Amino acid sequence: MNWLFFFTVCFSGLLTGFGAWLVAPDSNPWNLVDNFQTGLLVTGVFCGLFSGLVTSLPIIFMERRFTKAGAYWISATSIGLSITMLGAVVFAIIADFSSSFLLLPAGVMRFFWWLFLSLCLATSFGVLHNSFKIMCRTLMGLTPAFIIAGSSIDRFIHNHLLLSFLFLGAMIGFGFALAWELLKESWLDEERTSYVVFRYYIDGPEFLAGSADECDLTLPEGPVHLFAISEKDGLHVLEALEDEHVVKINRTALRYRALVDGDTINVGDRVFVYHSRLARSRDVLPEAVA
Repeated sequence: MNWLFFFTVCFSGLLTGFGAWLVAPDSNPWNLVDNFQTGLLVTGVFCGLFSGLVTSLPIIFMERRFTKAGAYWISATSIGLSITMLGAVVFAIIADFSSSFLLLPAGVMRFFWWLFLSLCLATSFGVLHNSFKIMCRTLMGLTPAFIIAGSSIDRFIHNHLLLSFLFLGAMIGFGFALAWELLKESWLDEERTSYVVFRYYIDGPEFLAGSADECDLTLPEGPVHLFAISEKDGLHVLEALEDEHVVKINRTALRYRALVDGDTINVGDRVFVYHSRLARSRDVLPEAVA
């Protein structure tokens, strides 16, 4: 378990709850059917803040690139806000239409609302990362968190309290972080101290490292694009993109090599350790090129 990532995401959830509480009037903001305008506003702010904070805070803590964090914040916040607000409108229309034919118990309607909200927020992360796999992973963490926290709020908290927003945000952050840690497949670890480890998840078709802000791993200096890790035939392959800057794998300078669990990647004085839960066989690996 990476406690830095876990703490960052849970802290993002708490900040999200506090921010949503600031924009909500003194009423029940989660009853979208009876209080549509307020519910729509709070839903968009809550999900937009969570998407932006979860995406940008790790960049600030690990890379200290504020311009990159700002760009990621804007992108993630806009996607999270727009998709969940659109989903809330669709849910309200469906609920109003279905109520004319079938009167469902209030508890059932609330269950479907929290379920639908978790689906919309998970879709936001899937669109943000352009990955259906990330959407499913996020959904598995958000769904139980939204249902447990939302049902608790509906049952025990019947007025506008800061505690309810903080509780919902903390639960969402906890569920998100737990799902990402338990269901991760491949990642790079950089050990800073015995207690602090910077973790970079390899989830997309290509993981890019360099000094540019658009890179998944942004280095403080060096070429714009230093190396790329791409998936080929079920294997992660590292390819150095610059001839003048040496990238060492297991202390050997290489241009191209398929990675296996435990490989070390040396870039200057920084060491990254590749980990993967997928089975790797050295018998089928392409030859390394120096």
